[in-house]
Amino acid sequence: MTAQALDPSLDPALREALAHPLESDALALVGPPGTGKSFALVQRALYAAATRPAGAVLLATPSDAGTAKLRARLPGGAAGIACIPFATLAFEILRESPAPGSAPVEPIDDARAAVLFESAGAELFSLDWAELLSSEIDPEITGLRAPERFADAAFRLIRKLRAALVSPDDFKVLSFRGATAFYGHPPNLASADLLMETPEKYRDSLRVTPAELGRQHEREVDLVKVLTRLYAAYVETLVRAGCLTATDAVYEATMFLRRNENARERARRRFAFAAIDDAQDLTGAQIGLLAAMFGDKLRGVTLAGDESQATRGFATGARGTDALRRATATIAFATQYRSAPEIFRAATLGLNPESRSAMAGDESGVVTCYRAEHPRDEARSITAEVQRLLAGGLEAERIAIVTRNLRCAHPYVDALLARDVPVDVAGAASLYDFPVTQDALAALWSAVDPFRHDYLLRNLEAPWLRLCDASVATLCGDPADPQPLLFELPEDDDDEAPAARWDRKRDLRLGRNVTRGDVDGLLPDDARARLAAFRAARERWEASTRTLGPGALARAILSESVLATLAPGARGRFEAGLVARLIAAIDDFEAREPLGTLDDFLAYAERVADSETDLLELELRDPRAVRVLDVEAAKGDDYDAVFVPGLQAGTWPRYYAPDAFLFTPRAGMIPKENVGDADAVRTAKFTYTMFHSKLRQKYCAEER
Repeated sequence: MTAQALDPSLDPALREALAHPLESDALALVGPPGTGKSFALVQRALYAAATRPAGAVLLATPSDAGTAKLRARLPGGAAGIACIPFATLAFEILRESPAPGSAPVEPIDDARAAVLFESAGAELFSLDWAELLSSEIDPEITGLRAPERFADAAFRLIRKLRAALVSPDDFKVLSFRGATAFYGHPPNLASADLLMETPEKYRDSLRVTPAELGRQHEREVDLVKVLTRLYAAYVETLVRAGCLTATDAVYEATMFLRRNENARERARRRFAFAAIDDAQDLTGAQIGLLAAMFGDKLRGVTLAGDESQATRGFATGARGTDALRRATATIAFATQYRSAPEIFRAATLGLNPESRSAMAGDESGVVTCYRAEHPRDEARSITAEVQRLLAGGLEAERIAIVTRNLRCAHPYVDALLARDVPVDVAGAASLYDFPVTQDALAALWSAVDPFRHDYLLRNLEAPWLRLCDASVATLCGDPADPQPLLFELPEDDDDEAPAARWDRKRDLRLGRNVTRGDVDGLLPDDARARLAAFRAARERWEASTRTLGPGALARAILSESVLATLAPGARGRFEAGLVARLIAAIDDFEAREPLGTLDDFLAYAERVADSETDLLELELRDPRAVRVLDVEAAKGDDYDAVFVPGLQAGTWPRYYAPDAFLFTPRAGMIPKENVGDADAVRTAKFTYTMFHSKLRQKYCAEER
């Protein structure tokens, strides 16, 4: 939306928004996408900055990426407006008034927090807790059979609790209260509606006796005790040491303002007005921070949002729709400035599949549907259409491919790069899913540990070595004239366990052959020359580890390996952008860990790569490329041509896969898996909650 596109003299909603008093209680600007809410919000913020005699204007969105987009809407030299993320604001509040004797706050990401959390719960995961050893807590509780999965699920739950402003004590009280309410007065588990809506394979979970309900109650209480202690350990280990994620910072800043009247007054003097875009995605902690600064009625706060765009409820526990509904005044925007009517009708159909009549008579061709036979056919079709648009004069940056998440986007990226179409990606993704990033990590590992054979093999086949399979097999074998043993090894005993016959030389052979050249004489001349050059480069890199920091060392290694052998054209541009993101991640790590080494970063990278939830927010780096975006990154953007691939179950919408345990303030803990002497896979409480709270239906509605 541009200033020229929306004329205040023609849009009554915009005139009303600009005329609404700045000092009033919460004002909500609501309406579908493209109706001018964000434009009106920015204009209102600019007006407040120009007319308020004291105090700045806080301009933000729930996400860092969204705040950056909002900042781009501001005219140059906009004074009096602080367009900063909530986490930045929270860290500033905590640093202004540090508690006596407390550690200085340090921002950390979720990946590092997860590592510290696992160390905090190490006693539990090794079953060394005194309560477990004394049988005070039964180890047969949901998820504890697989400690790594249990730790991941517990960490995800704790992050959501922090985002919802639920403390460990509150969590324990609400969980025990919910357990007493359910098991003290069980609902009718034999009702016809409940049985009809429960899949047949889970109906056995509803056939429970009072004794079985009592057993499940005991297991749930034990689970609450374990999770409460883990949550308290998280707070003790991370938060009190000053290591805060973005969510932790908002939580702690909110609680600090609630306790400290002087800090509240300082915050209110600093910010006289706040304008929040995408308010439907606000978490409970972000709403709490606004309430601590501007009062419970959010006096001087303008919220812009749309309930139909709320896509973060299940991911982060967002509750911004409640804030929009509770606003004292509401202004509805309806005039569509961005989308053609046909596109708007298609979106309406997606939100409400029953409204099929909305698409009747659409012969304009603005919205077209292609039914592909398989994913490769779909990727080829999109690529061909993109090439046609580019040949017709459309700029690459005006074309977007929107996927549900970037892990679904690799086939389309590869197809475009194969046709030399410039591409860039943005959204929540794992940087380590891309092959060139794995190649870069392999080069870095060769400098610090040549015996990491998984990465060493990748080096041998990478473009800077290009060894054939026969040469790699030779490097994996013994030399033709091995040095004789100084003493005889014991003979293998067939009756011994396989571990007793383990030969350590097998774990060292490839690394020794590469670093020492034991089998160079068996290699072809060209392979031997490339390997010798790699060996010399690796020795230089290894020597540099003692003099260079992680960032400088990574640049030196990658400039001689990955970056020196990038393919020309669009693929090289794309891969160079990914390597630049990796180097930036190493620089960020070095800034956070001044004493950290490249080894430390590589261990950290492995932890992030193995995680299913610790994703980075990738930002666009190539301004002249086709955009491949996830849904969150595409919010608020407009393009001349948009492709939405993968419209099928599992992708749009994604399947609902509940976690090992759920939590709601009313029901408390809701374990999914039944354990111990159980006849059913699921617990009765979980099956009933799925029916009563309509979780699957709500999830599918959010996905639409």
